[in-house]
Amino acid sequence: MAAKVFTFLITYEGLEDKIWRKVDVSSSFRLDRLGYAVLSAFDTMAYHLFEFSFGERRFDLPSEDDFGDEADMTDVKLADMGLKIGDRIRMDYDYGTTQAFYLELIEIADMPKGGGRRYPCITDGAGRGIIDDMSRDELIKLVKQIDKNGHTNKPVYYKEREIPWDYRAFDLQLMNMIFKREIQIFEENYLL
Repeated sequence: MAAKVFTFLITYEGLEDKIWRKVDVSSSFRLDRLGYAVLSAFDTMAYHLFEFSFGERRFDLPSEDDFGDEADMTDVKLADMGLKIGDRIRMDYDYGTTQAFYLELIEIADMPKGGGRRYPCITDGAGRGIIDDMSRDELIKLVKQIDKNGHTNKPVYYKEREIPWDYRAFDLQLMNMIFKREIQIFEENYLL
């Protein structure tokens, strides 16, 4: 079967209108790689575990602590999940301060001939991303403060330095420059 292009609208729970991405991936993409794409697209440090749920099924990365009730996401290709337009997958990242993302399949298109190297790519979005180790409620409060004041005085420890964090700083071109390489790095680190 010829590969298709799946377009997902990925939103962050609680800030769906402020922090979101549209991402195109090949239907032959594995589910774990889709997870790494989400982690990259939302500017995470990618050092926490994550899992997916779709319908009654749960998917996680293989581990020694496997209890058997989840499917191994490294064995699942998107094309094999039976996804239809409008289907939503939930991704939970960081079980200590759970960050939830919803991935809604919004389009399925034919893969352009010779175009496979283009994917994955981010086609649109808003909001810089999330802050690791910050709860959803804390992030929502910070975003509201920025919306009210136009800025925040609260420095945030981010990627090994303290900076004034502003969720509005989203750069699509920059994100795409590092997107594929970061997915590869995350995959190598998670599957060690």
